[in-house]
Amino acid sequence: MPIVLEKLSHIYQQGASTTTALKDIDLTIGDEDLLALIGHTGSGKSTLAQHLNGLIKPTSGRVLLDGRDINAPGEDSRKLRFRVGLVFQYPEHQLFEETVYKDIAFGPKNMGLSEVEIDQRVRGAMDTVGLPFEEIKDRSPFEVSGGQMRRIALAGVLAMRPQVLVLDEPTAGLDPRARDLLLSDIQRLHQEGTTVVMISHAMDDVARLATRIAVLEKGALAMVGTPGEVFSRYEELTAMGLDVPQGCQLTRLLREMGGPAMADCYLLESLADSLTQQIKGGDGGAA
Repeated sequence: MPIVLEKLSHIYQQGASTTTALKDIDLTIGDEDLLALIGHTGSGKSTLAQHLNGLIKPTSGRVLLDGRDINAPGEDSRKLRFRVGLVFQYPEHQLFEETVYKDIAFGPKNMGLSEVEIDQRVRGAMDTVGLPFEEIKDRSPFEVSGGQMRRIALAGVLAMRPQVLVLDEPTAGLDPRARDLLLSDIQRLHQEGTTVVMISHAMDDVARLATRIAVLEKGALAMVGTPGEVFSRYEELTAMGLDVPQGCQLTRLLREMGGPAMADCYLLESLADSLTQQIKGGDGGAA
């Protein structure tokens, strides 16, 4: 179920002034993708993400899901948009119901599902993200930890059973343990068949999880490729003001210090393997 963006452009207008947020974006997000969207603040990442489920409509161009325009008029398009779930940055700010159960059930209820089906979906979504159903279902979503609040918000989207999950800075503000747990959830969901689009400034998270990366610069698509292809363009990324994974930084630093010649390693594990091979007299290798 690929998502295809065709010449997608979006212009924000305030009074007489206009701001071009996206310019002629052509991008295909495949069924097997865990696509990371990266770019400097203001590059258009969040605007693009909100187009993927029709939350905002393009000024020009189209968003196609299974070949159908998600912004076409009619009930079919509305149902189509339910197949793409969007989790905002700091999604816990969107929690509003009296109990955890009601908050997670809100989306399925709006889909017109039966109470039995809603209950099954709430239980399933909570289990998926590791939330203990009996322990917290009747608690206020504001009386749990920050990591649990983030997982409740994610469960509320998963309860709608989207085929595509769009995450805007999912680990922002989380402590290391909560961050690692959430990243594990995301990785597992992708491995189980969910297409994932993830906006992130955390390049090591991107290097660890992404199958493909799309780089936005001033609203335009600057590059698309595998992590190895994108992170090999070190100078271009840093010229845009972007960070690169620690593995890339250390590889460059070692070369500058007169260390062994080896290809860029964007994962620390790959860098360690490459150095081990160098020490043992091997040729080294790239991630």
